[in-house]
Amino acid sequence: MPYRCDIYIGSDNGSRRISPSYLKKVRDWANTIFPNGYTLVKGEGCYRGISEDSVLIYAFVNEDLTLRDQLQTLKHQLKQEAILLVKSPVDYEVV
Repeated sequence: MPYRCDIYIGSDNGSRRISPSYLKKVRDWANTIFPNGYTLVKGEGCYRGISEDSVLIYAFVNEDLTLRDQLQTLKHQLKQEAILLVKSPVDYEVV
């Protein structure tokens, strides 16, 4: 069964902004984990009442991936308190 993975990542905790070097770390991680492709969206989020730049990664995978260890590594690298992962089984077609 295919899955959709939605990953919500907040900005640098000091500046509340996404710098080019921060975004490069996120992209490098996503390129490794999702070699068949993903969508990256920059936006604005709110965590614990504080507004900040955010990055969302959307990816479709063929199986239920265990991403906990990989996300722990990214969380440590980005010095984040938390990264949110939402996994949903999906039925999709590529037209």
